[in-house]
Amino acid sequence: MKKYSYLLLIFLSIYSTGCEKDETITELEEATLSVSPENLNFDENNPSNNQITIISNVSWNIDVSNNALKVDKSEGGPGESKVSVTDIPAGETYMLTISTVKRNETDKTISKSVAVTRQLQDFTSETVYYDNLDKATWSGSGNPFIDQWDGYINAMGTGAGNIEYTGRTVSVRNNFQSSGYTGASRKNAFYFGGKDAYVTVNNIELQPGQTTFQLSFGCCKFEGDFDTSSNIKVYISGDGSSMKPLTYNRSATKSWALATALFSIQHTVPKTLSIMFVADENNIRMDDIKLVTSNQSTEQIFDFSGINYLCAETPKTIKTNDNYKYVTHFAETLTSQKHVRNYTACYDTYRHNPMWVAYPVHQCYHEKGFGRTNPDPWRPDPKFSASEQSVIYPSDWSNWPWTANGNKPTDSYYYWTPYNNRNFTKGHLLRSADRGGAESEMNIQTFYPTNIAPEAYLYEEHWSKVEELLSDTWECSDTTYVVTGCYYADNSYKTYDASNWGNQSALSKECIIPTARYKVILRTKSGSSGKSIAECSSEEVMAIGFWFPQNLNNENPNTTPPLSNYIYSVSEIEQMIGGEFEFFPTVPTEVKNRVNINDWPGLN
Repeated sequence: MKKYSYLLLIFLSIYSTGCEKDETITELEEATLSVSPENLNFDENNPSNNQITIISNVSWNIDVSNNALKVDKSEGGPGESKVSVTDIPAGETYMLTISTVKRNETDKTISKSVAVTRQLQDFTSETVYYDNLDKATWSGSGNPFIDQWDGYINAMGTGAGNIEYTGRTVSVRNNFQSSGYTGASRKNAFYFGGKDAYVTVNNIELQPGQTTFQLSFGCCKFEGDFDTSSNIKVYISGDGSSMKPLTYNRSATKSWALATALFSIQHTVPKTLSIMFVADENNIRMDDIKLVTSNQSTEQIFDFSGINYLCAETPKTIKTNDNYKYVTHFAETLTSQKHVRNYTACYDTYRHNPMWVAYPVHQCYHEKGFGRTNPDPWRPDPKFSASEQSVIYPSDWSNWPWTANGNKPTDSYYYWTPYNNRNFTKGHLLRSADRGGAESEMNIQTFYPTNIAPEAYLYEEHWSKVEELLSDTWECSDTTYVVTGCYYADNSYKTYDASNWGNQSALSKECIIPTARYKVILRTKSGSSGKSIAECSSEEVMAIGFWFPQNLNNENPNTTPPLSNYIYSVSEIEQMIGGEFEFFPTVPTEVKNRVNINDWPGLN
């Protein structure tokens, strides 16, 4: 009896244990996962072809073999889901792995992989611009500068139809021909004749869709290792005014070698591109300049369509005139070696004299003082023809400083003829001293005709005082912005260029004399706000205008009236010149409508 009782107890114990197990543990449904397709070819033209279908009865997540493989979601829940591959580099295959999420410690993980491939698109590089400079060889004496002879130009490519070269102290030579690199064309090459010598390739036409480029050029140095950071500096511009530095690679050899640079343009592709090459010493040569499209990746990315504030001092043209030609000149600062905007000019190719010159005033423009180049380096603006500009430079200007002739040009016909028995000074609109640095490119550019107009003030003291105050007192760390212009009340006031004072030459042509000059000035009130003008409120900035009548009728005033008689608001100056231009277009009208002499030290 005891034996049966003992067996009963064992049975009941087993039965009760089994009932307890059934009540606390539920059997899990086996996890399932299906993924399709197993291989996906990324279609950059049709995003619907880049989807992966995931069907699972449990949650899942995604892992990628390379972070460059992008998907629109990385996890999901039970049911059917769609995952889109949004990007993968061309020419690559990366793995995308979908895995189920474990529901408890004993659950199994199921994984499925998808191979994602993006094929390299058929790519054919286009030559946008190429010039071996070898169309013809110079047969005259000496070595011609690029603005004296254009027979070398041999530009070709999809964007080479309107190519123009401008520069300073760059000649065409064939006495040390290019060699030693693939594509070296020998024959002609550009020769940089000294520090700050430069050549700019203008008007390279770009097409929509051309976004990545390779620039190459052969170059050499006469002696010493080649330094890519200074021997030749390269800049590009998408609008002809804002130059941005471009880094390139090249071996250090002084001999001929090929330099290359990759860059991309994001957002809006400009219609034209300009490329500037600046040398830091003489005996540097360049040949075979080439720009082609590329599909290589690059870290040099330029945006010519972003939020770029207009230059605060550049006027807006209200009344268009086909005779007006605009130019912006750049130069290197003398100590900090920054590539800066020197000045912008609006030049009247009918009157053969400037309408205005706009420029910033800041300490960086005279880092080595206010030295003036000696002798005066009168020369043509390289971006204008002789027929467009006033010939107030000697025909042998390229021989400056004329050491063989006692530092004087052999040609004496580089003045204006007198008017009404009055001689004219070749008057700078941007003062030469405000671009200090004897023999520097920055200073030499102030001697271009685009910055010069016949000068014969009725009250010269007024002009001198404002120029001195501008540099000595109103210059500030925020930058002061200036427009100096010419007003032509009557086109009957005429003189002739290319003259030896009263004696004209075969090159002489009619030039219109301005009846007055003006100067409008803008800056922050504090002078040290650290803001651009566009970021300032109307109460943070101030502006003023000055009027300087010319003495063309041989007036002989007994006294000089106070300068305050010739102070105006900027808006009044706009009206006085006939509303042709809007000055300081980035500032509110209320700033241009008011003028407070007390804001400007030295006037009260």
